[in-house]
Amino acid sequence: MNNKQIGNLGEIYAADYFKKYGYIILAKNYTTKYGEIDLIVRQQKMIIFVEVKTRKNDFFGTAGQAVNHKKQQKIIHTAQLYIAQHQNPSISYRFDIIEIYYSFSDQYRLNHIKGAFEI
Repeated sequence: MNNKQIGNLGEIYAADYFKKYGYIILAKNYTTKYGEIDLIVRQQKMIIFVEVKTRKNDFFGTAGQAVNHKKQQKIIHTAQLYIAQHQNPSISYRFDIIEIYYSFSDQYRLNHIKGAFEI
């Protein structure tokens, strides 16, 4: 399985996780000229912009550490466009990271980092 396939699988696992806990999936792979947001989910009056990072292991650092300042800025700019298109003053926003460590078939470990970074 190549890295793209592993990444796609991680996004499926992340979406399943959010559905399991009652979140509503608003968008998958939301793309603008600034970048892409893997998942946009909603729980009550909170919209969460989610970056999913899938790795086979953490030998070279955690999956979340791959979301460096430059990547965060791309996500923030993309989220700002989404917010401008879907204005709702009663909604709050948050940026989360889902780390997925994939082993084989359906064996994986998921770590949800809530509020991983801010604007």
